[in-house]
Amino acid sequence: MTIAPWYAPYLAKAQAWLSDAVNIADMAEGSTVNLAVTGLSRSGKTVFITSLIHNLLSAAHNPNRMPLLGVVANGRLLGARLESPGAGRLPPFRYQENIEAMAAGAPQWPAGTDDLREIGIDIRFAPSNAPGKLLSEISGNPASITLRIVDYPGEWLLDLPLLGQTYAEWSRATLRLDRRGVRAEAAAEFLGFIGQHRHDEVAREETAKQAHDLYRAFLLRARDAHGLSLLQPGRFLCPGSLADAPFLWFAPLDVPDNANLAPNTFGALMQERYDVYKREVVGRFYEDHFRWFSRQIVLVDVLRALLAGRDAFEDQRLAIKSILQSFRYGSGYLISKLIRGQHIDKVLFAATKADHVPDISRDHLAELLRNMAAIPANEAKSASARFDVMPVASVISTVEDTQEIGGQRVQVVYGRPVGGGRHSNFFVGTVPIRPPRPDAWNAPFLNVPVFEPPEINPSPVDGVPHINLDRALEFLVGDRLR
Repeated sequence: MTIAPWYAPYLAKAQAWLSDAVNIADMAEGSTVNLAVTGLSRSGKTVFITSLIHNLLSAAHNPNRMPLLGVVANGRLLGARLESPGAGRLPPFRYQENIEAMAAGAPQWPAGTDDLREIGIDIRFAPSNAPGKLLSEISGNPASITLRIVDYPGEWLLDLPLLGQTYAEWSRATLRLDRRGVRAEAAAEFLGFIGQHRHDEVAREETAKQAHDLYRAFLLRARDAHGLSLLQPGRFLCPGSLADAPFLWFAPLDVPDNANLAPNTFGALMQERYDVYKREVVGRFYEDHFRWFSRQIVLVDVLRALLAGRDAFEDQRLAIKSILQSFRYGSGYLISKLIRGQHIDKVLFAATKADHVPDISRDHLAELLRNMAAIPANEAKSASARFDVMPVASVISTVEDTQEIGGQRVQVVYGRPVGGGRHSNFFVGTVPIRPPRPDAWNAPFLNVPVFEPPEINPSPVDGVPHINLDRALEFLVGDRLR
């Protein structure tokens, strides 16, 4: 049994006092809360941020749209507005463009995340605690914070483990994975090519470029045709501003244990580019951005993985594990930050597209995601970070109904599929609460199309119908709005 040191209670009180002091000072002068939003391809990051912003801007006019956000529920929200253009360091998130696309005569979902982007929202509110009220009375001004939302591709998160791997280690681990299941089929052309080119042959630029092109084509095929998630390097799928930089032209090779990658060999060329990629891309992303995100939400499209089959589902589990292990968990108290540097205070994993299943299945969706992330979640809790899982729908694009099937009344969702001409009922099936057994994959679990967005008002007055956006925001930043 571990016995806490005698000074532990006093340290906890000091940390709490310092944390409160910092929060009060921030409240008086206005502060910034950074919220990072990420997720793997097609998880709905762009729609999530667009809807969140629109509903925050609308909440003062229509508080019923965000009833689970404490500052709204208590009537303390005084207003919200977009931060002045150019206030951030990163390219701006295209909120206005996105909301107009969703509100057009023929509504459509906005384009997905392609690079780091950010947007700030200035929030004014009446503080609820005694020190905050006192400061507000003395200054004659309400409390205010700027919520700065940073949007980045989840594929970049999957690159963080590369910081602890050599090129040879990464190659061996990657190729072991690529020679199993549906990956082996999707990677057949690439695997055949590197089978003809040894790591110790003379380095040739055209050979390296061809290996890279074949490997990248495999990653795209694995993602788009097979629904796989654990795909590295992430910039091969979402290059962002790098476009086609020459140092990206590398791929894994068969490198035996203890092999010596001699100068001017094919393996040495690949290793050199891999090392540059780690240093200039992955390392810079970690130092300049990731390690400063204390609040994170990770969007996961569990439904898509279930629809894609066992290989895609198991691959998504591995990706979630990799993402969680990249976070630096720990308390956000000031002393901890001074001693150990920045780290994650709160992490929310959101099972997206909750409107695609009836209400009775939404808790199943969250429980399935919770079970997929069970071991890393326990590690997060043991390090004092707050961790939660919930179902979310950024925009409700269906309504619930019932239908008689086989002599029984069952719950269905009613909506118009993308590309479909009319609205229809869909019996989507049952969402399991635990990862399915191997023998359970013989028949499809669900019948879930992608639905078109509903008609919305682009003016920030009424807001957008959603599921749990307010609850998610309360968990992530509610403590800074008190």
